[in-house]
Amino acid sequence: MTKTQFENKIKEMMKDVIKETLKECTRLFESGAVDTESYENNFSLPKIILAVALEKMSDQYYPLFNGHSEEIRNLKHF
Repeated sequence: MTKTQFENKIKEMMKDVIKETLKECTRLFESGAVDTESYENNFSLPKIILAVALEKMSDQYYPLFNGHSEEIRNLKHF
């Protein structure tokens, strides 16, 4: 795969990632699990919710073939 092909695939996936991440963040904000009124108007609450949303969503983007676990584990070190 060339760098251009790679970047095109990432851009294609990112369209859905942005849309779905916003949807998941809104769901978490409205879930009642956190007292949103107790947070100031800074980045604390958005960062907390975004971190959880991205973690929950990451499973959707793991390759279906488990043979890539070594590459995934290696990339986490960078």
